[in-house]
Amino acid sequence: MTPTLTQSGLLAVLLQRQRYKVTQLPRRHAQRKHVRAALWNTLTWPYRALTAPTLVDDSAEPFVGTVPRHP
Repeated sequence: MTPTLTQSGLLAVLLQRQRYKVTQLPRRHAQRKHVRAALWNTLTWPYRALTAPTLVDDSAEPFVGTVPRHP
């Protein structure tokens, strides 16, 4: 006599595998999304650094001596 799926334990293995696949799908999706975002940031940061808005008075002059002294 051939044992049933439940008797052989095969049903439990199949259900466990199915649950594993269901939980892995969102995890893989999130990981791919994270990797894609990291790659995009790496590739685009030079452009963003060059085109970032600057302050109106963004000069390279030091601020030393700009505060008036009181006698």
